[in-house]
Amino acid sequence: MSYLALYRKYRPNNFNDLVGQSEIVDIIRNEILNDKISHAYLFSGPRGTGKTSTAKIIARMINCSNLGKDGVPCGKCVSCLNFNNNSDIVEIDAASNNGVDEIRELRDKVNLVPTFGKYKIYIIDEVHMLTTQAFNALLKTLEEPPSHAIFILATTEFYKIPITVVSRCQKFQFLKFSNEEIVKKLIEISSKESIDVGADVLFEIARLSDGGLRDAINMLDQLSSFKGQLLTIQDVYKLNGVISYEEFRNLLKYIYSNKIVDIIEFLDNVDRNGKSFDRFIEDLLNFMKEILIYKNTSIFNSSIVEKNEALVELSSIFSEQVLYNFIISLNELSFRIKNSSFAKILLTAEFIKFSNQLVESNFSIIESEEKKLNYQESNCNFDNKINDNKSEINKLKTNSFFYMTDKLKKIRINNTFATASKSNKQKFKSKWDFVKEKLSNDSNYLAIAGMMNDVEILVVGEENVIFLAQYDSLLERLFSQVLLIEQLLFEVFNIPYKVVFLLEDEWNFERENYILNLKSGKKYVYLDEKSSDKNEMIDSFTNTDNDIDKIVSILGSDVISYE
Repeated sequence: MSYLALYRKYRPNNFNDLVGQSEIVDIIRNEILNDKISHAYLFSGPRGTGKTSTAKIIARMINCSNLGKDGVPCGKCVSCLNFNNNSDIVEIDAASNNGVDEIRELRDKVNLVPTFGKYKIYIIDEVHMLTTQAFNALLKTLEEPPSHAIFILATTEFYKIPITVVSRCQKFQFLKFSNEEIVKKLIEISSKESIDVGADVLFEIARLSDGGLRDAINMLDQLSSFKGQLLTIQDVYKLNGVISYEEFRNLLKYIYSNKIVDIIEFLDNVDRNGKSFDRFIEDLLNFMKEILIYKNTSIFNSSIVEKNEALVELSSIFSEQVLYNFIISLNELSFRIKNSSFAKILLTAEFIKFSNQLVESNFSIIESEEKKLNYQESNCNFDNKINDNKSEINKLKTNSFFYMTDKLKKIRINNTFATASKSNKQKFKSKWDFVKEKLSNDSNYLAIAGMMNDVEILVVGEENVIFLAQYDSLLERLFSQVLLIEQLLFEVFNIPYKVVFLLEDEWNFERENYILNLKSGKKYVYLDEKSSDKNEMIDSFTNTDNDIDKIVSILGSDVISYE
């Protein structure tokens, strides 16, 4: 068999190659370099976090006759050259050699002196699998081993190790690798193996490996069977039998919109494709957790466009309380499913129940608002406040939400420039203090009060405004609250302003583009936002005279070079 699995091919040979675990590496390296080697080590932690690799690196280091000052084995001495066939390194799999007889045999042979190096190293993997009698047989040897014997025990289940064994070892807890550490290693391997894969795919591999580098490398190894093609996130989903972000997005929208038939068909497909319902719930819980985090921070933790778009949309339609309730319900359901043969039925019932509760909750809100409105109408004349309440009720009834597409963003920028003027901006700014006052005093706008204090007015048209957002995370939060912001502006100005927010780099580009267009004799034409004609954006200019005065009026004289 000529092919070597990637996780074996790229197993680290020294501490410089080991990913992460820096505190453990520093302690053990210093112990070896200062000749303070312990007779017994106990490594615990999740699978694929470097326990066995660290044990083998220690075995290389302590028997190397010409160890470098940085702790790197020379690779040339007898011990280094014979490392892979070295009788001084005894590896025992406790899962299959867990009886008292095997440990007694080990105890009888421990006094044999090393063949190549100074030490004889016993690496016992999955040591928690030893029987109680086997642990008892190991105790005395572990406490007082010969001077040439070193024991390294590794386990994924520390709590199963008898305290009498733990107390005789130096203990090290190995942590899961961060996604960044895993991706860095995967990039290195992909480059050496000529695997065509993007960073977003590697981040998804890292996420699915749950902090285990070996699992991540194995996943990449399997995906490399697509060699010659660019590996995609869909390939990762197919390989692991998990649901994509787009599918989760659709499911949650079905639940929100009370589309019962679509919910049933979705779960039928999950079952038909043989996907694990346990894994399905775990992934859905993680996805909802990320919606909740984004809703509170407006921060993305990945560069996957599909995922980020889903977070923006779903965070705008689900309230925090709804997300909390759904997460708690799913967590409780996951325990019931583990002991049931009817996972799909339980899931279907839970999703339908939750969807119906959402509908009932929305109707309760609408009913309450309508009663309040009727009371106001019976006691006073119609005024702007009542009209606003009607507007809010209509929004609730339609379950509407807002998402700023790239096309809509371009149309709004175009329309602002098409009707922009200095006087429009002056009138708008003259009432800006009223906007801030309303933000401070009206509880309906608490969600946007802080955000609107961090924006700058750039260009104002007849019914459009371009604002500058100070930083990336603010931009995403502003776009998620566009409807509320536009409602605020309507209350203050009595004009149905359509808004758009830009970062500084985006504004610099749009401003320069505007200047170039007007200098070349083009004029911006107002566009219908509901138009679906892509060519209309291209044809939105008409020829006009060079209008330097208009550029100065809108953007200021400092942007024009009179050469």
